[in-house]
Amino acid sequence: MSGGKHGMFTAFFYDLYQFLRFVCVYYATILGFCMVISIWALGIIMLLRGTLFSKYVYGKAALWMLVVPCLFCGKLHLYFENRVGVRLFYWWYYICSKFQALCLIYIAGGIILAVYLIRRRKKLHGYLNTLDDYGKVRGSSPIKMFPAEISSFCTGCFYPVIVVPENITDDQAEVIVRHEETHIKTGHLWIEAGWEIIRVLLWPNILLHICERFLKRDLEEVCDAVTIQRLGIDQADYGQILLDNARKLSLSGKRSGTVSSMSFAWDDSYRALRKRLFRITEHKPVRKGTIYIGLSAMLVMVFIMIAGIKQVSYARTNPMEISSVFSVDKMETVILDTDSSVVTHFDDEHIYIDGRELKKQYPSVNKEKKELYFGVGGYYKIPGIGGGGGWGFLDPSLVTDGIITIENHNDTDIWNMIIQWL
Repeated sequence: MSGGKHGMFTAFFYDLYQFLRFVCVYYATILGFCMVISIWALGIIMLLRGTLFSKYVYGKAALWMLVVPCLFCGKLHLYFENRVGVRLFYWWYYICSKFQALCLIYIAGGIILAVYLIRRRKKLHGYLNTLDDYGKVRGSSPIKMFPAEISSFCTGCFYPVIVVPENITDDQAEVIVRHEETHIKTGHLWIEAGWEIIRVLLWPNILLHICERFLKRDLEEVCDAVTIQRLGIDQADYGQILLDNARKLSLSGKRSGTVSSMSFAWDDSYRALRKRLFRITEHKPVRKGTIYIGLSAMLVMVFIMIAGIKQVSYARTNPMEISSVFSVDKMETVILDTDSSVVTHFDDEHIYIDGRELKKQYPSVNKEKKELYFGVGGYYKIPGIGGGGGWGFLDPSLVTDGIITIENHNDTDIWNMIIQWL
């Protein structure tokens, strides 16, 4: 009895190991494809935001939505069925299949980065809970006072918090708090969190980490424009407040508040600050309807892109339309049946074999001393990565010219069912 239990535990942990190994290789492969595509996407975004969209505050910010479809590009037919696609992308598939330890490194790297980002956010929010409330200005979210020079910022998706320095005038505090409230109301904190998720999933793409700075710059310009228009603030006064806070921050040598948050005047660079001030002074009101129409059009375009990508990608589970005949004597596959000529069909209990076609495609069948192995059915997630299916053995001496029926042993267990669902 104890031996039987030991065998069951051994089999369970072996199956679990094989399952985790499959999942690791599968997700590292498809996420790696997404990562390669994202490199091209970011290159296009940076090119467009610096040329055609350089003068359009809302257009530049909307461009970053083009990164989202990259997350759905992991199973494109292009990688396996197109000559150009194979040359450009197949190398990643080869690396993942040949050196599976790299798949583990990919998954482990994403987990480590996720833990780091979560702990960083948790540490920041834990510290904010120790700060005193700022009572001079009322806002829609809690306002905390930092006991030193700092760039005012907001953080927290579900429970947003605004932080301002203690050495700030009431007028400046009023403008800055409204600026941070604009970040919250326009969903910028959720965009920042979403970008961190993309960084975790596609972490080997170093451009994702570099471009976070440019994403924040574009969101700050959007926030400036919305805040000025929403409150009717004079552009010169607003720019002066930004410049004063940037100067104080520069003199203090601190960049606090820029991590996992949206900051009002963080110490980015003089050139970026100058461009931002120029945008503020040149600000012209834009009708809300125009903004909503533009945003809606961009969202529709992104959804259309995702739908189009789905149409040219492999399904979650694809049936394996091929059977194989394996010679145990020769230890090699002797027939790959792609047109159901040898294995005419199969069901959950039996495999049906055309004996005449078997002898035609493998004339040496009657010379086999050991049983022939038949593999049928199964599934694949992408070509080369799959499982399941059934199998059966045939005694070569029983091969006739008619239809031969052998027992079908189905390998689709709970692990394969989970994999098919993934």
